[in-house]
Amino acid sequence: MPEAVDRKSLDKKTLGDSDQVLTVVEELEGELSALRVAFEQYFLGVERRPPTEKHDTLKRRLVQLRNTVVRQTAVKFRVQSLYNKYLTYERLWQRTLMEIEAGTYKRDLFKAKLHSSKRVEKPAEKAPEPAPAIAPAPVPVPPPPPLPKATAPMGVATHKLPVPPARAAAGAGPAGGLSEQKIKAIYDAYVMAKKRCNEDTSKITFDAVANTLKKQVPDLLKQHKASTVDFKVVIKDGKAILRALPKE
Repeated sequence: MPEAVDRKSLDKKTLGDSDQVLTVVEELEGELSALRVAFEQYFLGVERRPPTEKHDTLKRRLVQLRNTVVRQTAVKFRVQSLYNKYLTYERLWQRTLMEIEAGTYKRDLFKAKLHSSKRVEKPAEKAPEPAPAIAPAPVPVPPPPPLPKATAPMGVATHKLPVPPARAAAGAGPAGGLSEQKIKAIYDAYVMAKKRCNEDTSKITFDAVANTLKKQVPDLLKQHKASTVDFKVVIKDGKAILRALPKE
């Protein structure tokens, strides 16, 4: 056990002994850690009052220690590091106390919202997201050639899906001539665009997208008397949608 240190001897007019100063530094480091925990408990609502008295006492002792004359460079560095650490904590504590007083402290606002939410009825469970609707182009004009993959704009993916004229006219095939591989390419591009728009994709399944395409593509070909359908993933009002572009 180190001998008790006379803190009154650590003043500006006295040359501090290095061993005594180190003992005081270690003691104050422990008190600073305890003060930090006390402030955190107050900010969390565990304690009703801030540890103002402990704060003032520690601050007074730190100032007294910092004003002590110490010869050894290592001891000076230890004292200055402790004081800088205290200043960092103190600025944080003062800012948080001001936020609490102004009612802008985020943790307090979170608690208020949490308590108020308990008094509100539990909302109904979110229904599964339906399969994407295909928005037909107003004018079936040929789209520009697709850009290389490396230069395609973010959030937009284009897939050209040719359909043999004979099969399109006859309506052969469940998807109007679309292969599973092409449907998979549309699905992957659609999901990727949804994620880039921060939309929930957990309810979007490949089967839902495939069934939608298989149902609507033949109708699009017949309605527009087209032989080819291009599909483009576009961003509209911050949401990703599929757009069909029939071509003659």
